[in-house]
Amino acid sequence: MTNTVIITGASQGIGKATALEFARQGYNIVLAARQPDRLEAAAIEVRELGLEALAIPTDVRDPQQVNNLVEKALLPGLMKPLFRLVFGMKERR
Repeated sequence: MTNTVIITGASQGIGKATALEFARQGYNIVLAARQPDRLEAAAIEVRELGLEALAIPTDVRDPQQVNNLVEKALLPGLMKPLFRLVFGMKERR
């Protein structure tokens, strides 16, 4: 089974670039971010590289959504996570 990386903030910027680089290195990717449309677009780019991608809309400021992300990523037989990366959280004013 291929190792998997869970990346938050994966719909754009550094998070997306990191997701694509891990995919180029042969990892499956669980992508998490707040914007479902951009998130799915990033997942499509990963799939075009021949790897599995699971897009899970997630706001990492909400612990319940983070728990949901991890539960979905760890579904039996779905993926074998290697480690998790968390990118940038902006504080709203």
